[in-house]
This record gives sequence, C-alpha cells and structure tokens, in this order.
Amino acid sequence: MSRSKAATEDLRLWLLRGALPDVTDEVASAAADQGLAALLLAALDGLPGRAPDVALGRLKEASRARLVRGVRLLDLCERARAALGRRGVRSLPLKGAAVSEWLYDSPALRPMLDADLLVLDAWPDAVQALLEEGYRDAAGADHASVFVDPVTGGILELHRSVTSCPGLFDFDRDGLWSRSLPAAGLVTRRPGAEDLLIQLSMHASFQHGLVLSLVQWLDFRRLLEKRSLDTELCVALAAASGAGLAVGAALEAARIVVGAPVPESLREALPLPARFASWLGARAREPLAFVSPAEAPLARVRFELVPGRRLALVAQTLRARPSSRGTLFGRGSRAARLVRRWALPSARTWRGAVS
Repeated sequence: MSRSKAATEDLRLWLLRGALPDVTDEVASAAADQGLAALLLAALDGLPGRAPDVALGRLKEASRARLVRGVRLLDLCERARAALGRRGVRSLPLKGAAVSEWLYDSPALRPMLDADLLVLDAWPDAVQALLEEGYRDAAGADHASVFVDPVTGGILELHRSVTSCPGLFDFDRDGLWSRSLPAAGLVTRRPGAEDLLIQLSMHASFQHGLVLSLVQWLDFRRLLEKRSLDTELCVALAAASGAGLAVGAALEAARIVVGAPVPESLREALPLPARFASWLGARAREPLAFVSPAEAPLARVRFELVPGRRLALVAQTLRARPSSRGTLFGRGSRAARLVRRWALPSARTWRGAVS
C-alpha cells in the first residue's frame, strides 16, 4: 500500500473507531485531500505533541482556506436562491450546501468545491433570473448548468435534477418543497432530513459510482446520528422516485466506510439484489475502493441501480451534451469519452452476468 493510501486508511479507521492516528505529514496531506483537515485539527486541540509543526501548519492552512471558501459558497448559494425567489422560482440547496451548517459546527468542517442548488420550478425562468443578475453561464450538462458568480467568481451548479440522466429518478417537487424547513445560517432553507438522505444517496450511488471522499461519506453518518429520520417516509420517498436501490447501496457503503449507523428497518426495507450485494461485499474487503481517488465502476453501478430502465439509461447516457446535441459527431465524441471515463473502469470490476 502506498503512503498516501495508508494515510487515507488511517483517517478512515479514525472515523470508524475514534482512535487518533499518528499525524504525520502524509496524514495531514490526506486529511486535506479528504476534506477532514479542520476535523482532525479540532481533534488535536489540547493534545500538544501529537503532531509535528509541519503537519499542524498544513492542517491549519487547509482549515482556513476551507472556511473562507465555504462561507463564500454558502453566501453564493443564498444569493442565488434569493435571485430565483424574486422571479417566483423555488429552489433548495443540495449536497454540501445543504449539510454544511446543519450537520457540522462550521463550514470549515464540511469543505465544498462549489455550491449546488436544485430548481423546483420552471428551468428557463431560473436560468434567466441568474443571467439578469450577472451570473455567467459557463458550461452545461443534462442535469445541471454551471454559473460563475459575478461577485466572487465562485462556482454555482444549478440543477434541474439531482443526478444526470433526468427522468430516471422522478421526485415530487411540490412535496419536496412542502417538507423543506427554514434554516438558521447563511443558507435559510434546506431539504427535510428524509429528502436529504435520498439526495445524498442518489449522488453517491448513481452520480459517483459509490466512490466519494471520506467527508462525503461522513455526511451519511452525521445525518443518521444527529437527526431523527422517519424510516417509513424514507422508504416511501425512495420507492416513489425509483431510487430504492440507490439508497440501499449508498447506505451499505457508508456503513462499510465510516460505520454509519444504518437502522435495521431501512436495511430490511431496501434490500439489494443478491448478486449486487455480493459484489459490494467483495469490494468491502478493501474499503478504500469506496473512497476517492479510487476508480469508480460507474457503468456497473448505474446498470445495477435501474433494473427495468436500462434501455432508458443507455439512451440518456449517450445523448450529447447541449453544446453538441443533435450532431453525429457530438454523440460519437460523447460515447468515446464515456467508454474511456467509466465503461472501462467498470469492465475491470465486472464479475459474471448482471442480475
């Protein structure tokens, strides 16, 4: 095992068991990479001599940078929400923007690269609202568009759906809004706990092939430890959106990686097909297979998550991005990129026929 992988495993075991690792420079670097710098620094508070000055300096520098960026991104998320609201468009934060102030004591403890916002009403109105506020439309995908904040230069991902391949996972937008709650912080409204669990699970499973940073897996444990969830509602929402397998797989991976306390009632209500469960169990023998920068078997995972909808998955996946939609070259280029980026990694993990 390389030194960087060994350091990441030390951090994973710390999250799992609570025993602080020896904080070498490699561990400090891995903590920064995995979004855990501020959390590790807090754990070292009052423990002189547990880390060399170089490692402490690296943790402090990373923590400060994450705090500044986190505050800016949360402010960006709320300003964008307000701009949409003035046009009558409802929206809610996703991922880090939804959990940073709710499940953690400081934005430094839950770093973000960008702010994610889910649009619940007319997409064209949402886009027009941001353009009128001076946001620059920088890129587009089938499920989200990237906008650059005119104030800070920060990145906002405006989502029309939680994951790519919109339509594979339906959700009741009015219901999502009705279950959302006011929040005390820079972001003033957030999804309900049950909706958040579904969204985090879809992001982990379908969008990223069950490969996340350690702090992203920690989101699951924090949600399950700190908030009381209505498990029956979770199951109902997962079923209604067609995300039952995505939720079951993500919860199992979170249990393996960071010891997320998944209620037995949820595990029983969201069973995985035997072959998929066996495959996850085999990967669990090396838990870092679920931790970035591990290679994500995205095609394999996505194929398993949507039985009965696999033709739709293939059709939506091969659809070109907006910039090249409708051209033979665009579709061919996208297919080539997909083969290189996630079909080949999936092929290396495939074992036997798909159930």
